[in-house]
Amino acid sequence: MVIIADVASGASKRLRWAVELLQVDPDDRILEVGCGHGVAVSLVCDRLTDGRITAVDRSPKMIEAAMNRSQGDARKVRFVAASLAEADLRDEIYDKVLAVHVAALHKPGDELDIVRRRLAPGGRLCLVSQAPGWNASGQAKRFGAELAEVLGEAGFDVEDQPVKDLGSGCAAAVIARASR
Repeated sequence: MVIIADVASGASKRLRWAVELLQVDPDDRILEVGCGHGVAVSLVCDRLTDGRITAVDRSPKMIEAAMNRSQGDARKVRFVAASLAEADLRDEIYDKVLAVHVAALHKPGDELDIVRRRLAPGGRLCLVSQAPGWNASGQAKRFGAELAEVLGEAGFDVEDQPVKDLGSGCAAAVIARASR
């Protein structure tokens, strides 16, 4: 799959779209699950003033790369090298949670329960995925519908299931809030 990137930021269209969907407010407390190289972290930090993002990835190499990318944002970001289930989140509560291509959040289980418990009342979860072969919006829409069903069963209220053609294929997102 070819990912089209913005030369200036290194951000793929998919990651820019994901951060757009997250609707970052300047004082948000955000958790990114599976931060990878930290590209979305950088995009989020650009939108924060008093807010903070905690970026979790199970790979120490990815955390190192993300830290190198975000050197100027030390007061806005905290990195955790661990799986979500093992991450020390310091009992933090988040306004928003972002995950791009995190398969553990596409099925019922402990990870979705952790996210649900960590969301503040009214907090938003934004899950985004783009798979090879999703050249038609129908495939992405089906994925979104299946993921929405999983989230509903896990205690989330699904608000939206947008699909976007990114030029390299279609991406799907599911935006939800924790049921209270």
